[in-house]
Amino acid sequence: ALLLSIGVSAQTTLTEAVNFTSTAHNGEKIDLFEILDGGQYVLINFFVSTDVDCKEIAPRIVDAYYTLGCNEGDVYFMEISPFDNNRVYSTPNWISTYNIPYPTIHLETGGVKGDSICALYGVDNLPTLTLIAPDRKIIMQNYTPTSTDDLVNKLIKVSDNDISENYRSEERV
Repeated sequence: ALLLSIGVSAQTTLTEAVNFTSTAHNGEKIDLFEILDGGQYVLINFFVSTDVDCKEIAPRIVDAYYTLGCNEGDVYFMEISPFDNNRVYSTPNWISTYNIPYPTIHLETGGVKGDSICALYGVDNLPTLTLIAPDRKIIMQNYTPTSTDDLVNKLIKVSDNDISENYRSEERV
């Protein structure tokens, strides 16, 4: 029974968001509650660059970002890493390798660091995808998408169709 209970603690037990203010790798100031108060949902990918599962889902999340409007639609995408400071698998290398276009918070960013945010949310297993509604309720936790369409459809479903596709036709960089 003890072994089973250890694996169950993979997701946060929070039901409401905890605010944080940080500066992402690209210099963008992030205040979670400001984004939510603006009416957007927030999808947080808690990740670590050395994890195989995190690497597998990264392209799916990036594609969903484009499908859902590049942070200008109903969903604001960001990612948070608790400890990516390994020289080979650094967060900047992660961002470059997977062409991450949305804000990334890690140990070398300003404000609240990635490890502190993971602790606030009780995230101890990575990857962990968390969707927060504008009313600050956590409506999806610890979801692993099997494809981009799977992720987009899941976000639309858990938002009761409040999230819609806002495909941007610009070429990806």
